[in-house]
Amino acid sequence: MVNRRTFLNSSVTAAVAAPFATVATQKTEAPAPRKIRVGALNVGEYTFWGIWANILSPKGSFGTNLLNMEITHCWDVNSKLAQKFAAKYDCKAVAQYDAMVGQVDAIAFGGLYEVPWQHRLARPYVDAGIPTYLSRPFSYRLRDIDSILNLAVKRGTPLMATSCQEHLYQASHLKQRLKNCGVIKAVHGICHSDEYPAHFHIQWFILKALGHDVEKVSLLTDDERKASYLQETMLFKGWDGQPSFLASLHAATNIHNLYLKVMGDRGTETITMDRSPDRKEELYAYFAPQLVDMQRTFEGNSYQSFDVIRKKTETFLAGYYSHLERGGALIPVKSVPMDWSPRHFRPGWVDESIFEN
Repeated sequence: MVNRRTFLNSSVTAAVAAPFATVATQKTEAPAPRKIRVGALNVGEYTFWGIWANILSPKGSFGTNLLNMEITHCWDVNSKLAQKFAAKYDCKAVAQYDAMVGQVDAIAFGGLYEVPWQHRLARPYVDAGIPTYLSRPFSYRLRDIDSILNLAVKRGTPLMATSCQEHLYQASHLKQRLKNCGVIKAVHGICHSDEYPAHFHIQWFILKALGHDVEKVSLLTDDERKASYLQETMLFKGWDGQPSFLASLHAATNIHNLYLKVMGDRGTETITMDRSPDRKEELYAYFAPQLVDMQRTFEGNSYQSFDVIRKKTETFLAGYYSHLERGGALIPVKSVPMDWSPRHFRPGWVDESIFEN
């Protein structure tokens, strides 16, 4: 069993060899490079695949191959929706979730409802060394995320687990400008309140900008699956010259913009980003950066360490645990039991008999 320190020290790389030939008397043209064949899982309901396919496919919003990836296969728990997706984006729908092994170069999960079973759905691909993108919020149990991370370490499989806001340049921009704030006293952000899993976009943006070492988390809400009010507070451990500090997120209904303010003893820094009213601009500026980093991961250049994936999952679940088990109290992140799980959005969404064979 690989522990969390091993995650941090693991470097998952893939050697990519470009074939070449020495030409003596006759000049030949090199074959055109083949695009990365991507298998799309969970393409039916509540999925990012509608957005990603619009960017990747020539039949999408841009009318061209935007990146060096193409969707060649797809699967969904609802075979009719998989067939519909396949017809729209010119790929092949497969009948079994693991039928793409040997047929694709990488896979990406896009759905939310399948996340409680994602570690089982992904296992055949990670076990085969196929680069894998895990859909948000990665896992509903720490033991499940550990199982897939350990397998990835064992097989040398590149993994990626992110939300779209982590890839926006604003995170790096804010991180670089933190020095202007001096000693951080407080951080405040606004998040989308319709449901908690949409709220993690800015949660993980905060971690990208401020660091992933969160000590305690509190979540106050009326319903984590459909909140009318919500406040999450995270206690960051701090670093050299920076004592521990609090960061709070407040819910706002139907607000999808990015807003975060850092207040220190020498000044403040504010990041805000509104989505463009032009859909093509929104796809390009807001969602495409994630796909660029996804492609890099599929080429063997992992976006984040396994330890970061573990910490993000742990912080996310701590909010759930605070709300459901501790009445919204500020609890240590390390107090979440390994086998504890929050309520699922769609219990029984995946028929577990598919794993019997």
